[in-house]
Amino acid sequence: MTTTNDPYLLRRLLWCGPCEVHFVCINKAEFDPQKQAHVPKRHYKCPLGCRRELLSAEAIESQAWTEAERRATISDIQPPCRQSVLEMLLVKVVIGRTFADVEFTWLT
Repeated sequence: MTTTNDPYLLRRLLWCGPCEVHFVCINKAEFDPQKQAHVPKRHYKCPLGCRRELLSAEAIESQAWTEAERRATISDIQPPCRQSVLEMLLVKVVIGRTFADVEFTWLT
């Protein structure tokens, strides 16, 4: 298990199902009403542009981590090691035609 400073846990694992390509990582500033300022937010996007919406990195990474916790006893893994753990457990994560359509392919 290795640590990383990469903020995108699924960088090498997240795929666009319809296009069969890896998602790319995008930083985009969004307005935060509580801070009354634009703040950077992490997203994933299909590089071929099949989707106009960006996929929230926080949302899909949280979903992937929750699924990984169901499969293995990993609840005490600290964030810098989580990318490494997901890469050991997952082959890929495919986003289908909608962002709610998520398929996890696990190593067996």
